[in-house]
Amino acid sequence: MLYKIILFCLLTTSLIGEEIVYLKTPKLVRENIIGTNVGIRPFRKTGVRIESEWLNDKLLVHNYGYGGSGMTLSFGGALEVLEILGHHQIPSKRVAILGGGVVGMALAYDLLLQGYEVHIYAEDWCPNLTSNVAAGIWSPLTYPNDLSNEKKQLHQRMLKNSEARLLKSLGDNPEFMGVRLITSYTFRSEKARPSPKTTQGEEIIAHFDNGVVKKGRRFYELGIDGKLFMDDLYKKVKEKGAILKQVHFETAEDLLNLEESILVNCTSMGSIKLFKDKEFIPIRGQLVYYAPQKEMDYLFAHALDDDPKDSNMFFVSIYPRSDALILGGVYEPSQTDLKINPLVIEKIIDNAEKCLLGDL
Repeated sequence: MLYKIILFCLLTTSLIGEEIVYLKTPKLVRENIIGTNVGIRPFRKTGVRIESEWLNDKLLVHNYGYGGSGMTLSFGGALEVLEILGHHQIPSKRVAILGGGVVGMALAYDLLLQGYEVHIYAEDWCPNLTSNVAAGIWSPLTYPNDLSNEKKQLHQRMLKNSEARLLKSLGDNPEFMGVRLITSYTFRSEKARPSPKTTQGEEIIAHFDNGVVKKGRRFYELGIDGKLFMDDLYKKVKEKGAILKQVHFETAEDLLNLEESILVNCTSMGSIKLFKDKEFIPIRGQLVYYAPQKEMDYLFAHALDDDPKDSNMFFVSIYPRSDALILGGVYEPSQTDLKINPLVIEKIIDNAEKCLLGDL
């Protein structure tokens, strides 16, 4: 019966043209700003690095370079690492994970489920990580787009496996907190470059309650409340027995002093110094946090026209989370300074305000 209802809705929509939807307008009142944040998206020229090598008599598995898609892909990456460990068949069940972000924590969780003894070595812990900056928007890895077919297949496999894993948290007994299905509405300015998210889904006409009308698209996707998810994952890893040690590694040689015979490198951009990785393409992002708005239950995304005079690429993304309404966005290539730029923040806010008024 359900498929008949869905089919009827699709046929009706196709006959009458774009569906009209009525949406609450996000209230981006400046007095409601509760904070700002900045983080680096760790893209790599050759995509995610998941491979093994030997560091003297220690098996070293690399697992990093997720390019801002850590929450989306981390469990897919964990499965790849588990397969590598199974291939090597090392007798020891004691593993050292280097790095305490979402990639390392997801792997730690799955290793613990498989009976491994897990020691996590990191300089910082939740909530003081780049992973805590991430809003939690479902973000398949699409950049850079000139990767080898083998690497593209790896990314797709990780996406598929991670999505299948997180979908299990939508039921009555979720494995992780903060996982949900969210409705996404995407719009774009006339000359904005199309992207996968601005071309997928069904065409709609959105009527906002401030009187603005926009043509766009609607689709449904997984969404992660980054605050709830990271806190829950961190808690579960500790409860399952992982041993956390705060430490700073200066060189790869420092790792030889560890007792574990299996090391998994999840240090992300820490690999630049530790392992001389020259493949990184750091892209900075900045966010504005507004007081949470319970009536906002959808993702608003708007692609903007490129400014040839500006090396930064701006867009508008408004994402509801339990602790805040989060506004992004910008891609700032080659920027690694973790200081808020007030001029960029002002432009992010100004772009969003103009979009919601129908001026962009």
